[in-house]
Amino acid sequence: MFAAIALTSLAVGCGSSTSHASVPVDSLGMAVLTDTNPDPNVVEVQLVASLSVAHYLANNSTDVWAYRDGAIDGSVGSVPGPRLVAKRGDDVIVHFKNELPDATTVHWHGLRLPVASDGSTSSQAPVPPGGTFDYRFKVMDSGTFWFHPHVRGYEQIERGLYAALVVSGDEDLDVTADRTFIVDDVKVTAEGPLAFDGDKLDMMVGKQGNVLLLNGQHGGTIVIDSGGRQRWRFVNSANGRYFNLRVADHPFVVVGSDGGLLPRSYTADTLLIAPGERYEVIVSFDDAEGAHASLETIYYNRGHELPDQGPRVLADIVVGPHAGRALRPLPTVLRSIDPLPITASTVVKRFTLQENENGAADGPTFSINDQMWPSNPPVMVKQGDLEIWEVVSTKEMDHPFHLHGMYFQVLGADGKPDTSRGWKDTINIVRGTSARLAVRYDPLGMWMFHCHILEHAERGMMGDLMVMK
Repeated sequence: MFAAIALTSLAVGCGSSTSHASVPVDSLGMAVLTDTNPDPNVVEVQLVASLSVAHYLANNSTDVWAYRDGAIDGSVGSVPGPRLVAKRGDDVIVHFKNELPDATTVHWHGLRLPVASDGSTSSQAPVPPGGTFDYRFKVMDSGTFWFHPHVRGYEQIERGLYAALVVSGDEDLDVTADRTFIVDDVKVTAEGPLAFDGDKLDMMVGKQGNVLLLNGQHGGTIVIDSGGRQRWRFVNSANGRYFNLRVADHPFVVVGSDGGLLPRSYTADTLLIAPGERYEVIVSFDDAEGAHASLETIYYNRGHELPDQGPRVLADIVVGPHAGRALRPLPTVLRSIDPLPITASTVVKRFTLQENENGAADGPTFSINDQMWPSNPPVMVKQGDLEIWEVVSTKEMDHPFHLHGMYFQVLGADGKPDTSRGWKDTINIVRGTSARLAVRYDPLGMWMFHCHILEHAERGMMGDLMVMK
């Protein structure tokens, strides 16, 4: 077994000042990309990937690559980038420009869309430095999604290229605030620059940052109204870190996952989010104004003897003034999801996720069914067919498995779709176990599937799926 190496600790400042004498300013909002189209059913934005600077540590700056709003003169790239906000059914036009020194793409993680706009290297040529590309699609589903590069993602996402995409629908959740939170980590030196040191442990388990971030901040502040009810949308953009979230004495009411709302909510004291996954929760605080709590992540054993660093705080939570109004009860039924019609004769495809600690001179390699991307042949399927994917993780560690362009339903122990888990596009395959997923092939074209530990994908644990007529 690969020996775990303890992460180097840094003495880092919170990056924000919190006075307990009064309610501090909430520090974790995100800008929204400017919609330049007057049509209420069209969202048209200008997205630019550019060089910028972040302040992950209190007294030092970090050079980053970041998205900015090209419709605003003099805009500066931020980590995360500004959100793209739309409603289900909107036509979206993204005029993308690359101001980086390297080629890149934009992948719309979790969206069902035409393959030409998927943003993977299997569906488009990377946009060169100084180049442009227009992404066009209709948003078919409401929910929480995100966008990021699909060119050397382990490097480009780590440098700061990621942002949220929030699509509203007809859901009726009475809340006092609707918030989006992207959890991440970065590996930086004590002076501030990102550390790209080629550590073998980072290749094996995915880069483990020594600074945890919430919406690009280390040590931010969330203000929640007393007696209020907030909807928190979580996205895990980290290269390899699993976030096991909790707010002590304040359970999460989980209402959504990758593909939008669940059929019914459930309550959880902790919420495990693997890289690439999204969850939506309701959080309520009846505490008096001025009370404090913390959003923190606790240890999850995903393999390879990674050490337990204890609870780590992502943000301070402060209770603000009372919401000032009564809230309607949450609906008992959030949505209806019909199970895919699996039968005993449904075709099963098996995908075994494998790792080789000494696969290459520069470190470990990863494969699916003993084949490494990009030399593995595409999986050929027909549009409209329904099949079962049996995805197996070997005993060494967990792998978050992501499928582009379409959703799947997880099969329960009885072999039937477990619709209580909603529609998924990313699922954690626990080490030494397997999961069965029901997939109906709909959109034509070449799609990707891969482990969303970014170092694993780039080092072989990725494949192509060709959907044909």
